[in-house]
Order: sequence, then C-alpha cells, then structure tokens
Amino acid sequence: MQWLILSKPERERLHPVNVALFFIGMITIPFVLTHDQSVIVVYHLLLFLFVQERTVFRYLVLPALYAVMMCVPLLYGASIDTVAIYETTVQVTLFITSSQWIFTLVRLEQMGPLFRFLPRLTRLTGMVLALIPSFLRTWPEVKMSHPNASLAVRLERMAAYHIVPIEAVPSRLRPITRRDVQTGLLLAAGLALCLTPWAIISAMILPVALLFTKGGIRDAYHVYRHRSRRATTSTGGRT
Repeated sequence: MQWLILSKPERERLHPVNVALFFIGMITIPFVLTHDQSVIVVYHLLLFLFVQERTVFRYLVLPALYAVMMCVPLLYGASIDTVAIYETTVQVTLFITSSQWIFTLVRLEQMGPLFRFLPRLTRLTGMVLALIPSFLRTWPEVKMSHPNASLAVRLERMAAYHIVPIEAVPSRLRPITRRDVQTGLLLAAGLALCLTPWAIISAMILPVALLFTKGGIRDAYHVYRHRSRRATTSTGGRT
C-alpha cells in the first residue's frame, strides 16, 4: 500500500509560487551539482523506496543503455573514456530521479495560474516537459493514436500532451497564507543553496521539504498505529 506520508491533500493545496520554486530547484540540481552526484542519486533512490514509489526504477534503463552504448567501441578495440562515461551516466540518472520527484510530489497543473500571464511560456514549458523521462509513459499512447504520422508530428503531440491548458486554470492567484510563506522560504533557501558550493544540501532538503509535512507525519503515524494494532491482534489470535 502506498504510504500516506506523501500527504496528497496538503500537496494539492500548495501555492503555485511554491510549486514553481520546487520545480526550478529540483530541475536545477543535476546541472549545478558538480560533486557527490552519485551520493544524491543513491539518496533519491532510497527515498523512493521509503515511500514505496518504484516507478522511477523503470526509467533507470535509459542511463544503463547509454553506458552500454558508450562501451560498444571496446568491441572493435577502440579506447573509451570510462571516467567521462561514468560521470555522464550519473548526471543523467540524477536528472531522472530529480524530475521524477517533481512528478511524485506535485502536479504541474498547479502552476497554471502563473502561466495565464505568459501563454507563450506555457507552450514552451510543455515542450520541455516532453523531454523529461515521462515520455516513456506518453510515447506508446502517441504511437497508437498516430500510427502513420511522422516522427516530428509524434513529438509535437507528446509536447502537446504535457501543455498546461490555460483556459482550465483560475484567472488569479489565491491569497498567500502564513503556511505558504513558511514553505516558500524553505524552498527559496534550498533554491539559493543551489547556487553555492553547498548545493548538495539543497539536493537533500528539497525532496523532504514537501515529503514530511505536518499532515503527512500525522497520516504516517495513523498508518503505523493501525498496522501495529493489526499485528498485535493477529499474534493474539494465533496464540
């Protein structure tokens, strides 16, 4: 069973500005983190296991395929730069895990009110999101719906699949509450750390900033008590 520690209702009440801060911070990490990338990859994967979200492991086949393809010249007696291949593979893996944390913790439609003022940016964002590993989920649908279309048309349809519909979003931002300010300050601090030598701290803070909310901890405690009570009851029944 999916752990309730993700606190979906609380995440859906996030202010669009905070969703944008989280998105920018997580998508920036793979490009600004120059050291300890492998440590953050392991950290992200352990967090995914902790919340029982295993979808990300399907996407890890991409960096694995890249590493294998880069090693093909060895079959012909050529030399390869193993260090560069390793570093690129780790960076691609970090990009995948970071982007999947975005899809796991927030819904990009929540940023819709921000895009109402920038409709061109909305379309550009949709095209960028089409490059994120979620295309593995979208590509089979596009191939089935457009079997005879060219590759360019299919890619355009994939981009359109991720575009936030401007007409469907509220016309104005809701007022910022005290909780929004607290969450925003935490996310802004994490985003600021991305631009410093301590970017690794930001990479560790940002996922848990939305993961361990007050409601999430309360829900997790409820699940723990329920499971403990059920285990005690079953043990007493066997004796």
